[in-house]
Amino acid sequence: MNDGTMNHAIGHPESREGAKIILVTGASGGIGKRTALALASQGHTVIMHGRNPDKTRHACDWVIEQTGNPNVTCHVADLSLMREVARFAVEINERYGRLDVLVNNAGGQFGNERETTAEGHERTFAINTLAPFLLTNLLLPMLANSPSARIVTVSSESYRQSGAPRLDDIELEHSYSLVRAYGSSKLYVWWLMRQFDARLKAAGVANITVNTVEPGSAVTGLQRESLRKSPFMLPLVILWMPFMRTAAHGARTSVLMATSSSVEGVSGEFWGSRKPKRINPKWISPQGEKAVWEYCAKACAAYLDGSATPIDLA
Repeated sequence: MNDGTMNHAIGHPESREGAKIILVTGASGGIGKRTALALASQGHTVIMHGRNPDKTRHACDWVIEQTGNPNVTCHVADLSLMREVARFAVEINERYGRLDVLVNNAGGQFGNERETTAEGHERTFAINTLAPFLLTNLLLPMLANSPSARIVTVSSESYRQSGAPRLDDIELEHSYSLVRAYGSSKLYVWWLMRQFDARLKAAGVANITVNTVEPGSAVTGLQRESLRKSPFMLPLVILWMPFMRTAAHGARTSVLMATSSSVEGVSGEFWGSRKPKRINPKWISPQGEKAVWEYCAKACAAYLDGSATPIDLA
């Protein structure tokens, strides 16, 4: 594989009033693809990330065709591997120099048996929690170059299915289940975003906002893949199907938080259905947030050493 870049035309957003440079991870299908479509429709430069080269290229071509916006590019990286996350961050920095919005959309849900990546991390945790932590940290200097930058991270209401957080077994070596792994990963990534918000404010960085969103239950490739690996969930999905949203509907809150002037300056919040979510206080845990942050910082230390991140990583 080459460096992961796929050559599509890119314009200069500085010459288009109000246009932003926006990176959407996990944009080759589902909610990410629809997020990219909506943002490209608004005239922004959109960087589409995917794992599968052919699927990502086709998604990029489709967005350009549907919107008539040539300022759409695509890049390939396997975000389950932190070395790939680090390479991807370098690639984005070298090509674009500035980033206005980061949409951490990529995610995964796996089977009933615990799987680990080539780097030894539980696969769900690696993609849903560790990758957004590392990518966000590595791209913070680029975001800091924007006059008004935004970080939007996709979590899920499934965090409520995680049960009591197992901070002594964060990667579920001894207590794995599909539901717990996915729910915990979405709880932890929300906690990490709360930490990013707090640490940016503590560092006096006022031009970057950080928010978490949940898209609601949407019919996407993630659900289909989950059913393939865990067919026992089919009756539950059939029961909920009438209440599930389309991927386009699921993308609406991400798009709002990425570009709407109505949320300018809003930070540290959890949004769904285009409004702030009411959070049960039992899920707020400063101690848990710090523990997960420290765990991720240690796991990613090799890639963060010497980075120019403006926040305190300790």
